[in-house]
Amino acid sequence: MKSLSRRARRIQRNQKLRKSPGLNLVSLMDIFTILVFFLLVNASSDSELPSQKVMKLPDSTAEQPPEETLRVLISRKAILVHGKSVTTLAEVIEAGNGVIDPLREELAYRLSLSASGENDTLTVLADQSVPYDIIRRVVETSRALEFRQVAFAASQVSGTAEEASQL
Repeated sequence: MKSLSRRARRIQRNQKLRKSPGLNLVSLMDIFTILVFFLLVNASSDSELPSQKVMKLPDSTAEQPPEETLRVLISRKAILVHGKSVTTLAEVIEAGNGVIDPLREELAYRLSLSASGENDTLTVLADQSVPYDIIRRVVETSRALEFRQVAFAASQVSGTAEEASQL
């Protein structure tokens, strides 16, 4: 094997020094993929109300959007807490008056998850066709667990309160 001349070795050495290191795009693509998934998951808003096909809410002219709270949904067939079915309306009607036990148990569980007491507000979403007696019993159940505030959800209509009353 031939030994290289001094000039050839100097040229090789200079060529090695001139080469810039390559950019590793695989790592960058992994980071951006994770970032995109993170943003997609967190961009979805959980404060959206159920679709109008599922239930018909009363109309309101409130100016502020509702805060994120514990939600009790009373549909035509069942009572749900954050999308989890707790009991049916038929069972509630058969049970008579007073506190709704399955609802009380679920709300107590939800309260125990937030030990700091920050979840002391309850939002009730009730279909217009649900009898007032059932709504009253849901509120009575929440008061038994010492919820400090109970809010009622409604569909927002543009305009003033006088215009909404004419609807």
